[in-house]
Amino acid sequence: MSVQLLTRCGYRCDLCFAYKDNIEKDDQRTFLSDTWYKIFGFRIPPNDIYCEGCITNCGGCVTKNDPVARLLDADCPVRPCVIKKGIENCSQCDDYPCGKFNQRAVVYENLLRDNKNISGKEYLRCIKPYENKKRLDELREQNQKNSRMLNPEIVPDREGMLKFIEKDEVQKGWSELINFADTNYNMDDRIMFYGKSYGWAVQYKKSQKTIITFFPERKSFTVLVTLGKNELEKINKNRDIFSNELLKAISDTPQFHDGKWVWVRLENAKHIKDIPNLLKAKTGR
Repeated sequence: MSVQLLTRCGYRCDLCFAYKDNIEKDDQRTFLSDTWYKIFGFRIPPNDIYCEGCITNCGGCVTKNDPVARLLDADCPVRPCVIKKGIENCSQCDDYPCGKFNQRAVVYENLLRDNKNISGKEYLRCIKPYENKKRLDELREQNQKNSRMLNPEIVPDREGMLKFIEKDEVQKGWSELINFADTNYNMDDRIMFYGKSYGWAVQYKKSQKTIITFFPERKSFTVLVTLGKNELEKINKNRDIFSNELLKAISDTPQFHDGKWVWVRLENAKHIKDIPNLLKAKTGR
């Protein structure tokens, strides 16, 4: 598979030969059954090895009425915990690594100490897909502060975005600004994925022109506004209604041919009023 499918605990469905799509392409279930027993000490009959993946039909991550997927590890303690917390995977949790995660943690070096006769094929097919501790440690290092909703396979709704933010004060600010945009401007809005570096966001457009975009983050959110020459002049004429922090952010933002792409991160309610004022400068009302 070419698409990376990262599960709640950090396993990779796309690399797993128990995953339904991979079974259809290359049935390796007899090899899995024998090698899992050799390395991990449990035996699953080949015909019972089948999994739809824990991020599909996940009982709440796409629509509330989705049925639970057919899972090989139906008793996993990690998946329901992560879904309940409203995050995408364990690396975004304040308690990582916890006891629940450790029940499903796979560390190659530990396995190698217990079984030194692991072949390259056995590693690639029976360990690498589940080598989650190393994988999530790397993600946590990259994204722990202000981590975004970066999994393209887990489609959030607005309620899910609010839950992901978690911090009460920031949730209140998010709701206030989203409500302001919804009630004061006749704009088209949609939830869209901006790529693996930016993640999911709520985008507002007017006549095919993007007005403002909101990116939910853990305990914060970021607002993106593109300001052209006219809008920048309006802001400069009304500098007294904006915070010094926002004015500095605008000043420090590079100028491109289509204006300035201004990113504003909100970690508390301190500068919430800047955003409605930016919208007024952007829309003219």
